[in-house]
Amino acid sequence: MTETELLNGIIENDELVWRHIYRDMRQGFVSIILQKFALSGLRSLDIEDVFQESLLVLMRKVKDDMLVAQRNGGVFSYLVTIGTFKVKNLLRKKGYHTASDAVTIPDEGHYECDTAVDEKQNTQDEFIDRVFDTMPAECRQLLKLFYWERKPMDDIASILGMRNADSAKTKKSKCMNKFKDIAAQLVESDEFAEDVVRAAVERAALKELLEDERFYAENGIAMAALDIDEDNKDKE
Repeated sequence: MTETELLNGIIENDELVWRHIYRDMRQGFVSIILQKFALSGLRSLDIEDVFQESLLVLMRKVKDDMLVAQRNGGVFSYLVTIGTFKVKNLLRKKGYHTASDAVTIPDEGHYECDTAVDEKQNTQDEFIDRVFDTMPAECRQLLKLFYWERKPMDDIASILGMRNADSAKTKKSKCMNKFKDIAAQLVESDEFAEDVVRAAVERAALKELLEDERFYAENGIAMAALDIDEDNKDKE
């Protein structure tokens, strides 16, 4: 895939693009990070976690500014740089001070990131994600269909067995209010606007997709069958 196709896929929540990114970039990412932090005692299992977390950051950054990856050497280079910062922060939190701290990353100086701001954003994201996880299952499914899969209300009503699109709209409104009510019980804030909920839904959907991909990769399940299934879906 071209860089433009990758970026457009990220913006559009294209699951085929995300699966491609996972399968095509995972091994290279893990190899580079392991090599850069060879003396830190970092395990491949830790790096798998970092890889998934870096993909979530990549999604947020690209959605905020589509050109950010291009300014940082392309999607893969930017992903590795995000991962590098994440590993360094992880090691520092664990009290490690090894030769890895002295590693020079080619694109590191151009990484458009304020570490303090990113840490604050990550903390907020984790909180919002916990709120989303406590939502009723039907609300989570409806919001995923609307924000991640971008289905029209008529289709959502049909999938969820509702009377019509108006019923789906009413349910969505109730779900949004439920989200805000749960959040308000945990923290006093007026920041839980629709874009915050949308971001939480997108993270939850991407996490689910990445966990599936990780399971297939770690268990050596051939991806050809999945590719065939996706092709068949496209033909339907």
